[in-house]
Amino acid sequence: MVKMSQSVPTWGDTPLTNPPTPQQLYQMQTHLDLVLLASECLIPIDADMLLQAALDLDVNTTLVEKVHLWSNRDTTQENHPLNSFTVEQLRSLILILCYINQQHQELIRRAVTLLEQMTVQHKDPAQTTLLGNYLENFKDFYSKRADHPKLLPNQQVELASKLLIDLLFYSEDNGYDRLWLALLDYRS
Repeated sequence: MVKMSQSVPTWGDTPLTNPPTPQQLYQMQTHLDLVLLASECLIPIDADMLLQAALDLDVNTTLVEKVHLWSNRDTTQENHPLNSFTVEQLRSLILILCYINQQHQELIRRAVTLLEQMTVQHKDPAQTTLLGNYLENFKDFYSKRADHPKLLPNQQVELASKLLIDLLFYSEDNGYDRLWLALLDYRS
């Protein structure tokens, strides 16, 4: 088991002086939803993995049930589990997600390297097994989420590729900070 080399931040380390508005919170949740979607498309995330990460990080395990509901992909916008998260729960979910991505950093790095190679060679990334599976999972899961904007197939591939690269950054030791700051950008 890989342990995060950084200390787990406490909520007081990066206080929110201005809580997000409901619209900003929605945008933060939507972005986190996409990061979670991309992670799940590459890494076989299941409830046991989420629970173990929560236990390893000493994070409230009730989040695991909400995230597991999310992974079923059959929820509507009104009852989407991430929509009921508080800022503190989002931060806990970020910890869990970055922890899992860090445990699978080698796989993420291999996928990003392969994506770069295919791009340089002007080849379709879906021709490779790893990226083909990731992109197919992404398209399938993305299309089942009614609350995401409809995208053309090439736009879905672009989004999936961008998110894959983001996962590499979120799998680093400071991944939590990077993802949290990316979400906070929606407040500006």
